[in-house]
Amino acid sequence: MGNAEPMLLGIALLALVAAALGLIWRGRRAKPEQEDSYTRGLELWLAGDLPAATEALRDAIARDPDAVDPYLQLGNLLRKRGEAQRAMALHRGLAARPSLTPQKRISVTLALVEDLLVLKRWQEAGELLDELQRHNLTSARYWSARFRQALGRGDESTAARTLREAARRTAPNERQMFRDHHESFQLDRGVRAALRGDFSDARRYARNVADGSPRAAASMFVQALSRLGEEEHERAAEVATEGLLKAPELVHLFLPVLQRSLLATGQYSRVVPILESACRNPAAPPELWIALAQLHEKMGDREMAVQVFEEKAGDQRLTPAVASPLLRVLVNDLPDSDFTRIWNTLAKPEAASAWACRSCGAVHDGMRWYCPECGAFDSVGPAAPRPVEPSRPQPRSPRLLIEAPEAAAP
Repeated sequence: MGNAEPMLLGIALLALVAAALGLIWRGRRAKPEQEDSYTRGLELWLAGDLPAATEALRDAIARDPDAVDPYLQLGNLLRKRGEAQRAMALHRGLAARPSLTPQKRISVTLALVEDLLVLKRWQEAGELLDELQRHNLTSARYWSARFRQALGRGDESTAARTLREAARRTAPNERQMFRDHHESFQLDRGVRAALRGDFSDARRYARNVADGSPRAAASMFVQALSRLGEEEHERAAEVATEGLLKAPELVHLFLPVLQRSLLATGQYSRVVPILESACRNPAAPPELWIALAQLHEKMGDREMAVQVFEEKAGDQRLTPAVASPLLRVLVNDLPDSDFTRIWNTLAKPEAASAWACRSCGAVHDGMRWYCPECGAFDSVGPAAPRPVEPSRPQPRSPRLLIEAPEAAAP
């Protein structure tokens, strides 16, 4: 028996070692599988396959329920899929874990804030952001959330200050973005102030745009619009003219202000030399040529209207679609012909009558520099022209052609 005891002890020790090695091997095997599911989920997300990404992240959680990142990203993905309520519940559960590192807790709290912002629970989101404030965060995500929360509460002044502060306190590579956003947001406030009659406020907001900024010309539009509202027509015309000559691509903004201000002073003909100067700028868009040609036509100088297009011969932007507004007018004077009969059957584009966001497609009734529907900056422009449904041929009525409407006023 004396020899048997050491042998049994050795066998038991070997069994324990084998069991421990087995546990280690299984743990190492499970972790790569969990990591593979997590990585695959992120890859599928980036590829745009959100349902498959959701399943992969759920699989990663099933393999390792104590993991943090799969839970965190699954909640973010659910929010992106429009399930903010479920995302909030998941992130709340994750935030309750006492074992989270300080950095993970910040990430989870920010995710929960974003859930609450989507759900428009502004007060709760603000309380969590106040808790995070003690960490002196430089994260662009944090400052963007603060901006959205202030705006959600209807406090535009605090929202603007938040963007200005973010331009000082975020990482150096993110500061210019917030400076741009601050200018755009102030322009947006300015144009809305001018349209509701708060003209001095409109100019005050516009002055937040730096002289050398790409938005300097847009600032001049807000100033011109406010002067027009105050019936300072000469000053409105001066500012609109200067802005148009500096930025002819903004013709859709400046031209209506310019036309209204000069018409009010009885100097409508002054628009012609202004537009001619702007058209000489290589950056002048086709819309500006159209405006000049149509103005010549309205003033009875058809030869000059045609000459505008002749001077642009060879420019690849000069297409039948571009010229269609003037062609509509010219075809009215043609005698009844095969051409006019065919013309009357065509679907002809209408001029833009609204403004749309390129990010989310939301339609606005005026120019915006911030889309309140999706939160995008500098994404709004004239809506794409809508085709007109073809009408039934009317060979005897070429005069029934729809005349191109005036450029949409902001």
